Amino acid sequence: MSVSVNTPCGEIIGLQCEGYQEFRGIPYAEQPIGVARFKAPEPLLPFDEPFKAERFGDSAPQDKIPLFGINHTSEDCLYLNIWTPASDDKKRPVMVWIHGGGYLTGSGSQLIYNGRSLAMSGDVVVISINYRLGALGFLYLNDLISADHGISANNGLLDQIEALRWVRNNIASFGGDPGDITLFGESAGAMSIATLLACPTAQGLFQRAILQSGGADQVLTRDEATQMARKFLEVTDIDPAHPEKLWQLSPDQIVKAQRQLAKMSFDRGIYNQEVRQTGMTLLPVVEGNILPQTPLSAIKNGDAKHIPLMVGCTRDEWNLFIKMPGAEGLFSQDNVNDIEKLDLIKQMEQSLPGMGERAANLYEKLVQQNKQNGTLADVYSAFESDRMFRIPSLRMAEAQSDHTDSVYMFQFNWDKGGFGACHASDIPFVFGCTEHPAGQFLCGTHEAAAKLSTHVQNCWIAFARSSDPSTDGVGKWQAFDRENPVVMCFDEVCELKTDPFSDSADLWEGVL
Repeated sequence: MSVSVNTPCGEIIGLQCEGYQEFRGIPYAEQPIGVARFKAPEPLLPFDEPFKAERFGDSAPQDKIPLFGINHTSEDCLYLNIWTPASDDKKRPVMVWIHGGGYLTGSGSQLIYNGRSLAMSGDVVVISINYRLGALGFLYLNDLISADHGISANNGLLDQIEALRWVRNNIASFGGDPGDITLFGESAGAMSIATLLACPTAQGLFQRAILQSGGADQVLTRDEATQMARKFLEVTDIDPAHPEKLWQLSPDQIVKAQRQLAKMSFDRGIYNQEVRQTGMTLLPVVEGNILPQTPLSAIKNGDAKHIPLMVGCTRDEWNLFIKMPGAEGLFSQDNVNDIEKLDLIKQMEQSLPGMGERAANLYEKLVQQNKQNGTLADVYSAFESDRMFRIPSLRMAEAQSDHTDSVYMFQFNWDKGGFGACHASDIPFVFGCTEHPAGQFLCGTHEAAAKLSTHVQNCWIAFARSSDPSTDGVGKWQAFDRENPVVMCFDEVCELKTDPFSDSADLWEGVL
């Protein structure tokens, strides 16, 4: 059964389901194809005819990951999806999801991000968006190629901003309140939200934010970004003085070329201490009017003090990356039984120069205290979990709490899935899909998972409604600050704990 909605951009026809309405694959901007490649998104022109929003739009070009279930990709990818209880005059809170995937992979239409449960449980409107990824979204060519070509920086970020503008202008037609927008996202989605907090052009487009497993320090300087772009041009055999071939490369050629950039490194530490970063090298760039300073600096300066935040992570983030089938590196299935502590120290030294041995000793001690039969892989996972996610989340919460008393920290300790409390294990609880195959892959099959999902959803919905995540299920959730660093820990029993980061945080003082 279909449902028709009249919006400022034209008539949109979606799906009438039992208890909710679903609109799939609505374009929010003119598609960035042909000469528009590497340019900022253009606002969507009104539809000449009714638009059928009955199938998801293509995802951005990317490497295929079987677990993600993404089949169709193309540069024609700027789409969003809406789940609403009803397209009526009721002004419901709106929750906009920004997907993760390291700025290289992912889509708003992944099954694990289905917004039906949240929309029905909370009487809210849920939206998920696509945006340009990889080189198409974040390759910084501006200091190498003439401005005559009309290229733009931070196009993936600009896509997100354009999607929020579309939401502001059209969501009232779907029963949502354009003045009551909560962003929520995980991994690169959360990093995107942190970056949007520092974007002047994003001001006023959202009122609060939930950041799951993403810090405010994942950005590049112009010099670093130019180094990445120069490597991309070298790999594709393009002369920056004659860059016409950039518009002739196929999406597959672009994705293949950007893999070479993942082998490069840059320094993401904000102090004198180096913290080397590899893998995620196509990131938002600090430049110009779009992103004039790093997100963490903007937060420290109070530029986002009017935005209530929920910030958190999972306890064992890095387990996903070393235990996933097909994982490569030091702790791959082929190597894991032969690893010695000296190998671990060398690995940590690459990420944290000059501190590898100190870090190895500290995390080995912590693992031995907290886990029977802990392995060197567990030690490395604890280190990387802190380096990439837990400490950056803490730093963002600390910085924001200096300006407002509306900061709430959380940590997912649920570890009954195959990889423990790993990266992305929070997502099924947020979207109410713990009983689906993808949810069970991350969270296991324990009967208490559904109950925890209800608690989590209620907290997210409460925050979207009132900027306070307290609920009857978890009780009063006290705000986080430096003097009272309380964190809501989600597990079979949900409880506030004081400073679960304290055992390792001292290592990162003056580093992250």
